[in-house]
Amino acid sequence: GHLERVGGIRRYSLARKRTALASFLPEAVHAYDLGVLLDKQGIAVRTGHHCCQPLMRHYGIEGTVRASMLPYNTLEEMDAFGEALEKALALLR
Repeated sequence: GHLERVGGIRRYSLARKRTALASFLPEAVHAYDLGVLLDKQGIAVRTGHHCCQPLMRHYGIEGTVRASMLPYNTLEEMDAFGEALEKALALLR
């Protein structure tokens, strides 16, 4: 998908049965900064600890970006996410 195509992104949600949710963090990018730039492009994501701060603290993770892609999302919306992600990362890297 789009996350693999962009590169330099660590995915934290790798369970095969949970394909609708992607929790990730690009290298050298703060989750909140990426979330703000995606929001400015009309892409809604969640950022932060997602109710599991003790676990993230244990693994040294400051936070992640979480995108949900559900059956009602269109292919065009998923492509828009990929394009917005690439633009945001170009500004942040």
